[in-house]
Amino acid sequence: MARRPSRIQTLLAELKRRSVFKVATVYAVTAWGASLGAAELLPAFGAPDWAVRVFVVTAVLGLPIAVVLAWAYEITPQGIVRDEVQDERPALEPGSTGSRQTTMIYGSQGSVRVAWQDGAGAHERVFATTFRIGRDDSCELHLDDPLISRQHAEVSHSEGLWWIRDLGSRNGTLLDDRRVTRVPLPTQCTVKLYEAGPSLRLTVKAAATAPTVTAAQLRSPLA
Repeated sequence: MARRPSRIQTLLAELKRRSVFKVATVYAVTAWGASLGAAELLPAFGAPDWAVRVFVVTAVLGLPIAVVLAWAYEITPQGIVRDEVQDERPALEPGSTGSRQTTMIYGSQGSVRVAWQDGAGAHERVFATTFRIGRDDSCELHLDDPLISRQHAEVSHSEGLWWIRDLGSRNGTLLDDRRVTRVPLPTQCTVKLYEAGPSLRLTVKAAATAPTVTAAQLRSPLA
């Protein structure tokens, strides 16, 4: 059995996912450079000695504010949005039983969790509204792979279910190794955007009143 990660490991992973370390580093380097510039330029313009000290103190006090904003918000193609709080239960290893890690989003539609790995490491995103997958920067789930179409597939909520739809991609969309055009998503599945492409592991957290997707529905031809 895999060992459950400690609270510190969970916190560090969440800080990394929310880019808190990156934001803090960029802010610190920028503030340091700006402080050095202020120390040189402000006296040249006749500013009093205390002006430099005030500038440096203000820059230092801005660091925790930047960290808090990085934790609470995420920059997306649609602008700056609030990052949702995730369930603290770890994801289970393949083949194990029980509940998988999801993000607790309250609403009538539920949510879709997408997890995948690439050369940069492990990634995870959670969506509560329609999102597109593709190579174009405008896609909510952007994948930088030349074999993936710019606008490859779309996941949306309709008729009480989450659906995946191929957007006329060059190499097709495969749901659990079966090429699809538009089908409802089961609770857990794997999506590939070409045969040898990276596996996107989708976990649907449906609303309490949502209908159940059966194997018969997935086998039947759907528009």
